Amino acid sequence: MNLDPAALEALAADGDAGATHRLAVLTGIGLGVPHDLTRAMSLLRQAAEQGHEIARGSLAVLEGLPGGVEAWLAPPAPRVISERPHILICEGLVPAAVCDWLIAQARPHLAPAEVYDLDTGEGRRDPVRDNTAHVFDLAGTDMVLVLLRERIARLAGLPVTGFEPCQLLRYTPGQKFDWHVDWLDPATPGHRDDLARRGQRIATCLIWLDDRCEGGETAFSAPDLKIRGRKGDATLWANVTPDGRPDPLSRHAGLPPTSGEKWVLSQWMRPFAPRAA
Repeated sequence: MNLDPAALEALAADGDAGATHRLAVLTGIGLGVPHDLTRAMSLLRQAAEQGHEIARGSLAVLEGLPGGVEAWLAPPAPRVISERPHILICEGLVPAAVCDWLIAQARPHLAPAEVYDLDTGEGRRDPVRDNTAHVFDLAGTDMVLVLLRERIARLAGLPVTGFEPCQLLRYTPGQKFDWHVDWLDPATPGHRDDLARRGQRIATCLIWLDDRCEGGETAFSAPDLKIRGRKGDATLWANVTPDGRPDPLSRHAGLPPTSGEKWVLSQWMRPFAPRAA
């Protein structure tokens, strides 16, 4: 995938819709070019006019946002439902059209979900987690996802540059992600290099993209709490204590739905962008 902004600019000027769309995403992220959401949206419209299918679809979704992009960047205030572990609920964070768009983009690419290997730091399959998932890498990122990540960043008060790639998760009846924590253990060999490069995974945001299943709650062991959002609601929790140490009380599980399908988007957040290896 070409990420050279100068080359993309030249291709876009020649009418290359793919280059224009890629430049829009890079501008929305601020990767290799100045971060400028106004210009990113202008480039998205240009890519749509040039016939880029994803640009056309994502533009239609974004133009339907209540109040436009400026209002989108001011998320609703969350409410605290637990002080320790620190858990917030933000109702109506994501409109239904955005939820539906994300599911449609991920559905063809779903694969068995993986866990973080404690020894190597690589992903691997494990019976503790038997749902399917899709990780949105840079090539699969569009402006809907760019603006959603901006909205989450402003909700959490954390830099979007520290965000890991979004994961979209699908659970069918009986599928679960058993009890686990999201923080990385500095005493574990597979985590040390990652922690040095990217810092601790200090917070998690989970967004409900569909609410037609039964069951499927996110459960926390301390306190004994089960959370099930409506479509577009978000749960945000801290994986560390106020002094930055991993919080064992953030232990949680994705419980299995008893009927229907559970669709959620997971966003892990770090304090800074990855450092060079």
